[in-house]
Amino acid sequence: MQTDLTASLNQPGFLALSRGKVFLHTTQATQATSAAMVILPPFAEEMNKTRHLLSATMRKLAAVGVSCFMLDHYGTGDSEGDLDSATTIIWRQDLLALLNLLKAAGYQQVSFIAVRFGAIQLFDLLHQNTLPLTAEKIALWQPMFDVAKFWQQFVRIKVAEAMAGGVKLSQAELEQQLLGGATVEIAGYPISRAFYQSLTELQSTFPPQLAQCQLSWFETSQLNAVALPVQKKLEQLQHVTAVNFIQLKAEPYWQTTELARADALMTHTLEQFNRGGL
Repeated sequence: MQTDLTASLNQPGFLALSRGKVFLHTTQATQATSAAMVILPPFAEEMNKTRHLLSATMRKLAAVGVSCFMLDHYGTGDSEGDLDSATTIIWRQDLLALLNLLKAAGYQQVSFIAVRFGAIQLFDLLHQNTLPLTAEKIALWQPMFDVAKFWQQFVRIKVAEAMAGGVKLSQAELEQQLLGGATVEIAGYPISRAFYQSLTELQSTFPPQLAQCQLSWFETSQLNAVALPVQKKLEQLQHVTAVNFIQLKAEPYWQTTELARADALMTHTLEQFNRGGL
């Protein structure tokens, strides 16, 4: 591997990407391999709820020989910029830049863990580009597949907040404000017209490249049976590729008031990437 590039990927720190310095979280396996793991985190407050789980998973994977990498997207976390100056297009460009850096540093394969909104991002990435590395394995944690549904759920926070203050606000009215050029704060996050429009352009249908990957879907639920919407989406996905689907009965770690444990989720994830090597 090239020494200068390896140095920039060896430890957590900033990478100069498309719009500014973006913070890279990384855990390195002791012994160098040709495979890398890239993690696509969830959005907004869900990222805050899952960061400790992703960090723990990265450490566990590194211990079994898998080097892991996760960007704080531009305008989020420790990276430069504010969310109202970000778009999902910038985020996609930065993910591609990271993959190209990994290739230049000597990696040949890449696997992914995609959490919630991260699943939409991953599918969009696969639709839009030929990846510089061969995609090997994918683990989906509580994936979201429909960008319209993701947006609807996020907007509900603002609508509920307005109602609590005695103001009637609809999703359509909020979208008109955004399209008119206003920046709207939702749950403390400033959403701009550019960011909203970039969301609507994401391609979240199943990319054909999934057929070449080993795919696991880890669904967390407090139900005894698989919910009907999940079952329908699973059947659709199974028309594209084989799916290792596991439902875990546990707390919804992405939205609990206190930070939740997810030991079974991490154990199954580790098994997925440790089985037969990465």
